[in-house]
Formats: sequence, C-alpha cells, structure tokens
Amino acid sequence: MHFKMLVAAVVACGFVGAAEAAPGGYDLRIEGHVPVICRVDLESASASTGEVTDLGRMSEFCNNAAGYEVWLTHAQGLSSAAVYVDGQRIALSSTGATLISHSATAASAVHDLRLDPGADQVGDLSLRISAL
Repeated sequence: MHFKMLVAAVVACGFVGAAEAAPGGYDLRIEGHVPVICRVDLESASASTGEVTDLGRMSEFCNNAAGYEVWLTHAQGLSSAAVYVDGQRIALSSTGATLISHSATAASAVHDLRLDPGADQVGDLSLRISAL
C-alpha cells in the first residue's frame, strides 16, 4: 500500500514540476519602415506687387516624427514686406528665406496666406518644406 502512495506522490510531483516549467507566454514584435514624406502646396500663387494680396490656402503635410519647417523663399534685402499666416504677421527676412510654419511632430495643417509687400518689390515667391 505504501508503494502505491509513493508512486502516486512521485507522479503528482512530476506534473507540478512540468506545469511550473512551461513557458508563461511569448513576445511578438512587428516592425515596419515608412519613408519620410513632406509636401507643401499653395492653392493660388499670384500676388499684386503693390498691395496686400491673398495668396490662398497653404496645405502642409509631413510624417517625420521629429517635425518639420516650412520656408517662404523670396527676394533678398526686403525691409518692409510681410506675410500673414492665419492673420499672424511675419516680417520677411532680408536673407531671402523666412520661416513661416513649423511643427515639433508629424502633422498636417492648412493655413491662409496673405502678402503685404509694404514699400518693397517682393518678386518671385516659393515654398519649401524640410523635415527636421
């Protein structure tokens, strides 16, 4: 009788030990790589040389996690010209490039642009977007 109880105890210990040794779970990791895409578009691009003019709606998009900047490129040496982005005045830089929008994260936005040439001859304008 003692022999049967001893065998039963050994078998039971074996099952407990096997259950404790079984893995508790697993990790699943999925990875993907997405290219950085940044773009900026202006709905209308004509401006009057001597008066405040609506430039249209600027759409910006960039999926760079670190963010992006939008620059307006224009003639150098300007002293009184400005661009309004959603009603906020930004004086145009004398260097020929002015930062008009930025984001510290990936984003998509739409802005209304107006140009005030002041006493300056602004010349050609262009937009560029740069991932940070």
